Amino acid sequence: MKRQFLVSLYILILFSLSSCKVVPIEQPSLTPPVTPLSTQTHTPFVTGTVTVQTTLTPMPSSIATQLPTCTPIPPDVIYIIDEAVYNNSHPGLECGTAMEAIDKLQQALEEHHPAWTAYTWEDFQSKDRNIAYYIWNVSTTQLVRVNPRVLLVTAGIALDWQVPAEEELTDAVSEVGAALTKHYREYQFDEDLRERYPQAVNASTYALYAFFGHDLEKLNRWANEYDRMFGALQPRILTENCQPNVP
Repeated sequence: MKRQFLVSLYILILFSLSSCKVVPIEQPSLTPPVTPLSTQTHTPFVTGTVTVQTTLTPMPSSIATQLPTCTPIPPDVIYIIDEAVYNNSHPGLECGTAMEAIDKLQQALEEHHPAWTAYTWEDFQSKDRNIAYYIWNVSTTQLVRVNPRVLLVTAGIALDWQVPAEEELTDAVSEVGAALTKHYREYQFDEDLRERYPQAVNASTYALYAFFGHDLEKLNRWANEYDRMFGALQPRILTENCQPNVP
């Protein structure tokens, strides 16, 4: 009897085990999930030499015309002087005192136009001064404001390097300076005038161009004279950090 009970119990246990569903335990993955190729991003490992290419953005023409040029100036463009040179009212101070800079003006006259070196005038302290001293000082006045070297050459060309008999040389120089500044300001502030003379790249060039009656032959004569007297000290068109024209 006891034996039969044990046999029945054993059969019941086997039946229960055969009807159970075993659920496996999920193990953590040791590898990351795979991303489809269409959405993957790659950072390649580069070996060897890498060449970096940069794209230069052209400068606006209104800025480019104020820069020095390394290429020949087109025949239909008038570019006689840089703004920075024309408006430098104290050229040479970086090399010494004002008197030393004035001496450079006088030396240029002694070398190229000695007739002007003999001219003297009396200042407010009753001291005799040469014309170079006057030009240096008048170049910074409100009605002039121009590089004294530019003023000297312009007055010299206008007067054919002769001391006028009808008026003082100092007065004649002042009139030249005032005329230059008048032309400069007209071009600077008159849009219609700039549209009529688009070939002039800046107000400085136009001031000289207009002063000589829009005569290119006289303007070229001025440029040659300036180069001869002061080109080595201060070129009309600066070439430091020279940049080519951008098409």
